Amino acid sequence: MMNARKVVVSASAACALAMALAFVGCGSGQHEVIDQGQDCSSCHSGSKQVYEDATPSSAVESNGSVSVRTSAEQVLVCKPIFVTQDGSKFVPEQVSSVKVVDGSAQVQLSEGTWALCTTEKDVKAQLVTVSPEASGPADVEL
Repeated sequence: MMNARKVVVSASAACALAMALAFVGCGSGQHEVIDQGQDCSSCHSGSKQVYEDATPSSAVESNGSVSVRTSAEQVLVCKPIFVTQDGSKFVPEQVSSVKVVDGSAQVQLSEGTWALCTTEKDVKAQLVTVSPEASGPADVEL
């Protein structure tokens, strides 16, 4: 009887671990990049509350021109779907991509808040807020 209980406990632990690994996109790190128009349901069910007026303190300001330094092959230009009001957590929804040449990419963005991402190994992201009041271009390293 004791061996059967150990098997049940071990199976439950293995199931819990598999579930935790399935939710990796919504953990403490940056959320996976989703395709434009795609639901964010690959790692959780139901819809999360989103915030249109999030004010991300981690965003760099730009007049629309951004120079990105990275070892990745491309930079993904994404619209952030904010899941916290302070803008600290977001789902990047890919809009376009820019090819990296010799370790850098030049990105032109329209007014608004954007997420520049790379997806090699882990997702790396930097929020960029573009406004006419910005003093100039921004430099980002991913």
